[in-house]
Amino acid sequence: MAWFSRVRAFFRRGKLARELDDELEFHLSMREQWNVAQGMPQAEARREARLRFGNPRVWRERLREIDLMILPQTVLQDLDFGARMLCRNIGFTVVAVLALALGIGVNTAAFTAYKAFFDRPLDAREPKRMVNIALSPRSGAREAFFSYPDYQAYRDQLHSLSGVIAHATNFEALPISGIGDTASRLDAATDTRTGRLGLLPTGVSNKEFAEVMIVSENYFSVLGVAPIGGRSFDAMTASELAATPPVLISENYWQRRFGADPALLGKTIGLNGVAFTIIGITPRDFSGTTVLVPDFWVPLTLKPVLHADDHSQRDREAPYCRVFGRLAPGVRIDQAQAEVNLLANRLRALHDPRSDWAKPATALVWPGSPFPLPLDWGQFSQIRYAVLLIMLAVGLVLVIACANVASLQLARATSRQSELCMRLWLGASRMRIVRQLLTESALLGLLAGAAGLMSSWLLTKAAAIMATYAFPAEYGTVIFRVTPDLGTFVYVFALSMIASLLFGLVPALESSRSAFATMLKGNQGTPSGRSRRLRDLFIAGQVAVALALMIAGGMLIHSSLHALKVDTGYEIKHLVNLNLSFPEGKEYTAERRNALVRQLRSRVAALPGVAAVTNAFAPVFSARRADVSLNGELPSVQNTRATLSFTYIKENYFDTVGIPILSGHSFKLQSDRSGAPVVLSESAAQQLWPGQNPIGRSLRLDTDRQFHSKDDLLPDGPVYQVVGVARDTHGASLDGSDSELIYLPMPEVRLQDFPILIRTQSDPKQLLAAINPVVESIDPGLTTSSFTLEELLQQSVIFILPGFAAAIATPVGFVGLFLALLGIYGTVSYIVVLRTREVGIRMALGAKKRDVLALMLREVASPVLAGLVVGMIFAVGASYLLRGLLHGLSTVDSVSFAGISLLFLAVALIAAWLPSRRAMRVDPMVALRCE
Repeated sequence: MAWFSRVRAFFRRGKLARELDDELEFHLSMREQWNVAQGMPQAEARREARLRFGNPRVWRERLREIDLMILPQTVLQDLDFGARMLCRNIGFTVVAVLALALGIGVNTAAFTAYKAFFDRPLDAREPKRMVNIALSPRSGAREAFFSYPDYQAYRDQLHSLSGVIAHATNFEALPISGIGDTASRLDAATDTRTGRLGLLPTGVSNKEFAEVMIVSENYFSVLGVAPIGGRSFDAMTASELAATPPVLISENYWQRRFGADPALLGKTIGLNGVAFTIIGITPRDFSGTTVLVPDFWVPLTLKPVLHADDHSQRDREAPYCRVFGRLAPGVRIDQAQAEVNLLANRLRALHDPRSDWAKPATALVWPGSPFPLPLDWGQFSQIRYAVLLIMLAVGLVLVIACANVASLQLARATSRQSELCMRLWLGASRMRIVRQLLTESALLGLLAGAAGLMSSWLLTKAAAIMATYAFPAEYGTVIFRVTPDLGTFVYVFALSMIASLLFGLVPALESSRSAFATMLKGNQGTPSGRSRRLRDLFIAGQVAVALALMIAGGMLIHSSLHALKVDTGYEIKHLVNLNLSFPEGKEYTAERRNALVRQLRSRVAALPGVAAVTNAFAPVFSARRADVSLNGELPSVQNTRATLSFTYIKENYFDTVGIPILSGHSFKLQSDRSGAPVVLSESAAQQLWPGQNPIGRSLRLDTDRQFHSKDDLLPDGPVYQVVGVARDTHGASLDGSDSELIYLPMPEVRLQDFPILIRTQSDPKQLLAAINPVVESIDPGLTTSSFTLEELLQQSVIFILPGFAAAIATPVGFVGLFLALLGIYGTVSYIVVLRTREVGIRMALGAKKRDVLALMLREVASPVLAGLVVGMIFAVGASYLLRGLLHGLSTVDSVSFAGISLLFLAVALIAAWLPSRRAMRVDPMVALRCE
């Protein structure tokens, strides 16, 4: 009943106030009667009772606060008063909300981008019921791919899953025909933003390509997604699929390539030379179990039809399917994992005993994700590390914003000292003052959170739309869903409250502590030494963090520019990489493919402007690696001297690519593999025989402990003799390991496995236009794609990673710089206004304008210089964390450190100088009369 009484009293506050007054009067009268009984006169007895009892207004407030239901009322009063105070100081409110909105907006944008890409569920109905399936062998590796026979077993024998689907590895870029005019791949690339910037070039091809996703027949029914037009192939029988091969087209590609032509349904198109009938259109932006939207969807059982040479569907040892399932009603993930584990153990007996698939493994089932493994496993842990660095950077931006507003709060507190002291004199407790100030801070945080949420949503939405059309078609259609959800609102609210506490607590405590003392001293125009030290600390903190972010971004930009100017050691501008793809079918035997390569080489060599032609992988690509032993010994764990990269080349490779031979000579092709010659790079020779001449020495290679596919040409077995040393090349890897390279002679029978490298004497674009007619005259079925090595270098890790990191770090750094400068400008502006009377006294006593300006700048320069020193220390730590992305730069890059620090100091002093000029124009007589 007590709670009911309090609730009732909350709605009868007038009566409650009268009852409290009656209670207070009762206590006063009782004390007065006691004094009279002790012999005091009536008037003195009443006066003594009032003095002993204290201020009735204070007691009335304390009695009100005893009741639990009074808290909402006081909170509402605080909110009302805080809103009126913020409206009265509209300039401060706008600056504070702007600073906080930038900090919160950047953090919200990063959080939204993370959710949109890395934490996205599968594109399905009830996505929380979808799960991924993988295996974890006892070796510790994670296997996310299964063979087609194993997938069939999971699909047919699992009862904890209402449906099991699969798709074949990743997208396949297949030549498309039968659709009218062929779209130029080069034109399509240059029409994109990345193409116009020279990023992610797609080269030139003689065919048009489409991105194809090969999925199981039950794919759309298990995901719960129906075509917006036509039908899917879920209900089609195997005979129907084989008789009329169906394909679904995505609405994105349907609109982009065919202008949303409704007559397209039922028409036949060619994919990789095979006729398919378009039977349906998938919904717009439907990505299914991936992060990209393909152009076409093909049934998994038709993979052998699409690729005539593919026999993997009958091979239990050929994993290429990613498997997903939908939990049956009432089934938990751990129950499904137990059943998958039992079935996986039974399937091990069906594999080749020598296969890794026959070894014990644990089944893994986790919530559905387009990524093949959780982000904390294997190579994906690097993604988590990168995301952690990004969130740390944007978190520091919020710290800068909080320090910014905190310094403004301290400066503003000086002008509110009279108000706060008056409230203390009227009986308000220090905690009551602190609560009021924190309420104002919470209002600022909520306003900034709303503004930050709206601005971040608009920016991420615009960025998502730009990303959709920024990349060439061969990279697929990138889809980011950035509409705020409940998790985003909770994140922004929590961030706003945390920010309110960060920037509001210290100023509130300091203001309440010094208010009474300041009122007694009467120096309200000049902040206390403690307040000035706190304000200087906040300014120094802003400068330190912003400088560290700016230097990190500057180093990443410098690294990207360095990657563009790196001395690769070979020709890149006039060297063309020509890739060949042969039609599938028994008629294209290895002998015929080799003959076509030789014929094409001879015809291309005769073209005007061609200087040389050879076969090999371009130095831009990372080569395979092998264990190396010396003196003809078979490599083992004990005698392996080093693990180096190797590549196969033709005898004229060095002349064509432009790599000089420093000692010895190149080799000529030998039919006898025994005693085969090799050429080493400088770094490889130094690694194997430091300080010695390697010419004439022997070595052996072994790839058993290194990654390779079953079709790779491997160097195992022969004893190789070193005949030459070539200059190092650079550009394939960030760590420079690509410089340690062994060049092996390429067997003539494997020409078809390697691209053709063409060195031109003039602009390679002229050659690219002339190659397609030559290919058409030799064999119209050949598919080619051509790149200059400069374009390939722009697609390599050495260029993309630093560039991507710089694209993120640079705007974050500039936002931090803007916030720091905004804080310096706002704080100095406020202080100049508050110190008007002091400045007037100084000038009346003979101070000159330049003295006043020097005083103001000196007060700002001290914390700025301290912040620069601390910021450089932070920047050293940041560069250490980013060392894997800084190609060709030391941990302390003098250009970035010195240049950005001086720029920051200059801009900070300008930000302080602008408001300080007002102090120079102060009239002493006006200032002395200023309150």
